[in-house]
Amino acid sequence: MKIAISGKGGVGKTTLAGVMARILSDQGKKVLAIDADPDSNLASAIGLPKEALAKLSPIASMTTLIEERTGSKKGTFGGMFKLNPKVDDLPDELGVNYQGVKLLLLGCIPQGGGGCFCAENVLLKNLGSSSSGSEGGSPHH
Repeated sequence: MKIAISGKGGVGKTTLAGVMARILSDQGKKVLAIDADPDSNLASAIGLPKEALAKLSPIASMTTLIEERTGSKKGTFGGMFKLNPKVDDLPDELGVNYQGVKLLLLGCIPQGGGGCFCAENVLLKNLGSSSSGSEGGSPHH
C-alpha cells in the first residue's frame, strides 16, 4: 500500500500523515514515511523525540549521494541523469525509526534561484516505488 497526501496548506496533511503512519505501524505494518514538505513537521506529528530528529539529515542536502545515485551534479545544466537510481538501501541508511515508523526527510531548495530539484524528486519518486516500504503503509507527505 502506498499513500501520498497533498493539498492546500493548513488543512491537516501533516497531522493526517503522522496519525496514519502511527496507526499502520501499530497494526504491524511496515511503514516508511517520507516528509517532502518544505515546512517539514512530519517528525513532530509522528512524535519523534528531538534526540532522534537530530540524527535525521535532509536527502536534498546530500549532494554527493544525489550525484552518485543520479549522475546529476549540482550547478550544471542541460545534463542527463538516471531516472531509476538505486534507492532501496536509503531508508535503512538514512531513515530514523520511531515506534515502528521509519522516517526520511527530503528537504527543499535552500533559496530562490537554488537550481533544479529534478534529481531529488527522482530519488523521492523511486523511494515511493521501492520495495522497502511496499509491504505495509507508506504515508508520504
